[in-house]
Amino acid sequence: MKIIFFGTSNVALPVLELLHQHHDIAAVVTMPDAKSGRKQELAESPVGVLATEMELKLLKPESVKGNDLFRLELQNMQADIFVVVSYGKILPMDIISMPRYGTVNLHFSLLPKYRGSSPIQAALLNGDAQTGITIFLLDQQVDHGPILAQESVVIEPDDNFITLGDRLARISAKLLLNTLPNFVEGKIPATPQEDSEASHTNIITKQDGKIDWNKTSVELSNQFRAFYPWPGMWTMWNGKMLKITGCSLGDLSFSGQSDPSLSGTVMEGCLVVCGQNTFLQINSLQLEGKTETGILDFLNGYKEFIGSRLE
Repeated sequence: MKIIFFGTSNVALPVLELLHQHHDIAAVVTMPDAKSGRKQELAESPVGVLATEMELKLLKPESVKGNDLFRLELQNMQADIFVVVSYGKILPMDIISMPRYGTVNLHFSLLPKYRGSSPIQAALLNGDAQTGITIFLLDQQVDHGPILAQESVVIEPDDNFITLGDRLARISAKLLLNTLPNFVEGKIPATPQEDSEASHTNIITKQDGKIDWNKTSVELSNQFRAFYPWPGMWTMWNGKMLKITGCSLGDLSFSGQSDPSLSGTVMEGCLVVCGQNTFLQINSLQLEGKTETGILDFLNGYKEFIGSRLE
């Protein structure tokens, strides 16, 4: 089968690798090189790096809508199907409908739940026990098209965005490989989604990592898992940003009382007062302008941390 693959981020890598082993990848389409790191140097996307290593034709259009040259280039390759995994741009209908079998999208939730750009983060943030993978046909609306296949995946208690994303990516690659031939042979019906059950997610911003110490320690632990490593979970201390790089639920046997007026107060053992008489254990952190450090080393340099208030 001749495939044109659209993808950008790390979660798309296992899918591209497996498809390349079994099908003809006519081209890979990814986002243009973007500035990253402290030096803000241009860097190729993870999918772009892999495509180059595999010596595949690589396209990096600045825009996909109204780009006649790009559309003509795709058309001339006469692919049987387009596969989209975490690409980052919304494809117009003239591209979606171009290949003989249309365009399939791989989404990391059990649609119609968690449509949108951050389904993995949403599942972790909400403390869900499971999430999943959906393979569906793209249409003009976001994550709306009919479903071809789904698979549920358990969320482990210690999962974060990286570990859960990696597992979903590996499982989804196998699911897609099994689904594609059955779909093109007409063995899989496309099942419309139940729009009344849909929920939506938003683009994650740096502000999403800001801690509200009035939330419970469970909610904050879920926030940490969802936003690891970016945007991370952070608070303010002495006028500087303090990033929490490691934390756990506070010992429930702790004898202190969580007075709501004390939310954000750092107690002995670096237990921070949270909402509803709960406590968050800080294990490692990074103060603005400094390197990441374990909590004991941090206290050696900032003994006034105990008893202070995090905002």
